[in-house]
Amino acid sequence: MKVQLELFTANICSHCAEAKNIMMQVVEELGEDHFELIFVDVVESLDHAVEMGVLLTPALAVNGKLSWSPLPGRGRILQSLKKELEP
Repeated sequence: MKVQLELFTANICSHCAEAKNIMMQVVEELGEDHFELIFVDVVESLDHAVEMGVLLTPALAVNGKLSWSPLPGRGRILQSLKKELEP
C-alpha cells in the first residue's frame, strides 16, 4: 500500500514552489513506488484544507493526517517518511 502525501500550497505562498521541489526529490529518493504525492491548492480546495486543519502553507498530510503546518526542512521530512516505510 502506498503512503499518501498531500502537500497543501497556495499561489501567494513564497515557500510553496520550493516545498513542491523538495517533496518531489524526497519521493524520488525514497522510491516513487512507495508514495502517492498529491498537490492541493488551498484556495481551490478550501473546505478540504480547513477540514484537515491547515493553518499555514506549505503543509503536509500523511495518510490523511496533517503532519506539518508549515513544512519543516528536507532532512526532517526524509527522516519521518523513512519511518512510514518501516514494517
